[in-house]
Amino acid sequence: MRSDDLCPFCSGCEDCLHLFISCPRAQSFWSYLRFDLATVVDIEQLWLANPFQETNQQIRTTLLTCVLWNVWKCRNAKVFRSEDESNLRVATRCHDDLLLWSNRSSKASVKEKLVE
Repeated sequence: MRSDDLCPFCSGCEDCLHLFISCPRAQSFWSYLRFDLATVVDIEQLWLANPFQETNQQIRTTLLTCVLWNVWKCRNAKVFRSEDESNLRVATRCHDDLLLWSNRSSKASVKEKLVE
């Protein structure tokens, strides 16, 4: 485990923007999801960019939270277990989390959309 602020994937300075958007590892995952975040210059802008093109705010924020949560878990797998998770593994975990989280919604349309 590192005691500095260097990214475990590329040794860049790890901050929120780097971890979730500009790190080559994060960019690889966003590309895997077929999202281009080239115009996103700060983490707050990610919430406005709406990479999922979703009009329902509850669904949009749930999807984005899920992706960011799993990018964080991918980073922790690298830091704490020296594991390099594949994009497929991270995406599968996103899908599994969305299935789990969809049970918290009382609206059937939201549940259906989250588990697509």
